[in-house]
Amino acid sequence: MLKEMQKARFSILNSQFSILNPQFNTIYFGGGTPTLLPVSALEKIMTAIYDNFEIADKVECTIEGNPEQLLLEYLKNLKTIGFNRISVGIQSFNAEILRFLGRIHSEKDAVFAVENAQKAGFENISVDLIYGIYLRSLQDWAKELKIAFQLPVKHLSAYSLTIEENTLLHKKIAQQKMQTIDEEQTLQEMNMLLDETEKNNFEQYEVSNFALKGYHSKHNSNYWNGTPYFGFGASAHSFTGNSRSWNVSNVEKYIHAIGENEPCFEEEYLSPVEQYNEYVLLRLRTKTGIDLKHLEDCFGKEKHDIFLHSLQKLNPQYYKIKDQQVLVTKEGMPLLDFITAKLIFD
Repeated sequence: MLKEMQKARFSILNSQFSILNPQFNTIYFGGGTPTLLPVSALEKIMTAIYDNFEIADKVECTIEGNPEQLLLEYLKNLKTIGFNRISVGIQSFNAEILRFLGRIHSEKDAVFAVENAQKAGFENISVDLIYGIYLRSLQDWAKELKIAFQLPVKHLSAYSLTIEENTLLHKKIAQQKMQTIDEEQTLQEMNMLLDETEKNNFEQYEVSNFALKGYHSKHNSNYWNGTPYFGFGASAHSFTGNSRSWNVSNVEKYIHAIGENEPCFEEEYLSPVEQYNEYVLLRLRTKTGIDLKHLEDCFGKEKHDIFLHSLQKLNPQYYKIKDQQVLVTKEGMPLLDFITAKLIFD
């Protein structure tokens, strides 16, 4: 049974979304490692979702998992309780890089996990890879991409390694116990990624996401398009369109708050400028880019004109305008952060 506070939270969120989004077409278990839970626990959560929200008949229901957890029987049970898409956190097929990243699975584990997912009946399979790691040569990266495309994968997310402050990697680099990332090689690896995904008919529909036709992540696309969403669990975020809330990150505090019927989240309302900046930042990441008419309709002619004026100051090789859509080019993608910074308000 859900606690009264959680039921109230469901009710409040439902009322906020009733006009904006009366029916949900995606469910996503991730942002952590949900496959650490037994299937029975996941089924209880799924039941609570269906009991409290209106869910579309053809809902995209995704779960993230690490390769070492994705055994065949477990995957079959996930399919039985309603999951129809799985995202496998492979990161690399290289043993040395996996150790560097602190991952405990092997290349064989990664391959078996994807193959097991297919055997369990999952057609929509996504994998994650990381590039821009100094331990890897371009030849190594080419081998890893070849392995990925030989697997029954329909979607690929590929991210450049970023070093967050106060992490173990950041401390080791600061202490010069390991090399920093080679920006030139990172760019070469990114270009190789773009070439190989195109050869294998994977469309780049977002700066870090690629998919075969019909297999774009609906959930992630909703996020980039500014669609409202709910988030449950410690650290989870929710978004209504003009406000954002986030749950307390400490798991014990989150559980205690729910048990004591106490608030477990903070909330902020986005100013018109913040909404505009978020729109520009997210839409430029996608294949569809920024619709100039939509920009003017939502934010007014003044911001529309300022946007175009700022755009024209950029190198014309970095963007193109097609049918009133502003798109970042292949040459501009590596400079996306720079481009975005030039187009948003401080």
